[in-house]
Amino acid sequence: MENGDDKGGVWTPLRILQWSVPFLKAKGFRNPRLDSEVLLAHALGVDRLKVYLQFDRPLDHGELDLIRGLFKRRAAQEPLQYIIGTREFYGFSFQVGPGVLIPRPETEGLVEKALSLLEPLPVENRKVLDLGTGSGCIAIALAKKVPCRVWAVDKSEKALEIAKKNGEILGVSGSIQWRLGYWFGALLDGDPPQFQLLVSNPPYIAEKEREALEAEVREFEPSGALFGGADGMQAFQEIAKKAFEKVVPGGSLLLELHPDRWEGVSALFPQESWPERELVHDLAGHARVLVLKKSTTH
Repeated sequence: MENGDDKGGVWTPLRILQWSVPFLKAKGFRNPRLDSEVLLAHALGVDRLKVYLQFDRPLDHGELDLIRGLFKRRAAQEPLQYIIGTREFYGFSFQVGPGVLIPRPETEGLVEKALSLLEPLPVENRKVLDLGTGSGCIAIALAKKVPCRVWAVDKSEKALEIAKKNGEILGVSGSIQWRLGYWFGALLDGDPPQFQLLVSNPPYIAEKEREALEAEVREFEPSGALFGGADGMQAFQEIAKKAFEKVVPGGSLLLELHPDRWEGVSALFPQESWPERELVHDLAGHARVLVLKKSTTH
């Protein structure tokens, strides 16, 4: 299809796959077949499995031009989710694009834990603050699953624009207040002084770990949503400054973190102020979410 691969004849979905899988494999992609199927399905506007029902259909010039452009972007290491414009998270489809962190499966563990803490509460007490909302995946998933009110903060206008759009598409705009700004400083005078639940998936990769990341993450996803300073702890230090005053007595703080730094993060929150703590592991067995419960006497 490119670089001399078009040897004439009719291009069909089957022929595209026969060309694209070796093409992506040669460029080092780990799942060339899956990537090829997803891109082809996106170009044709069908479900991935339905590609197989039209394997022998001749493709027209417009379709071929679109397919060629998609594979060119992927070959340049652009994330698959940016190319197709969506990412599945907690059973919902979220719009994503350049400037917005792509939701990860690991973050679903934070949502699961947050729901377990929200569900026993009276509806009127279900007030949640989501710091660094990105695509809005945490805030929206919570609002979709249980009646609650969420205040979602992000410093990126681009991220907040997409988060708002996701909220509209998924029908929870009335449950979420979007706030542009830096951590707690984004909240307005009329917002709640305290929240039952504070959740965050902050930037937690250390700058020294930048080169170890895959190129598609390092070169395309927003640095501000990935890197937490030289040691990966900057965001947690900022959250620790005001988390105690922003959580109601007996309320909880949930933080997604780097598996190697959970002890350092935990140490930022004094035991006397946060007497109960739990470490939630992801499906790979790595420490992923730190759950801190605030003292009921403060």
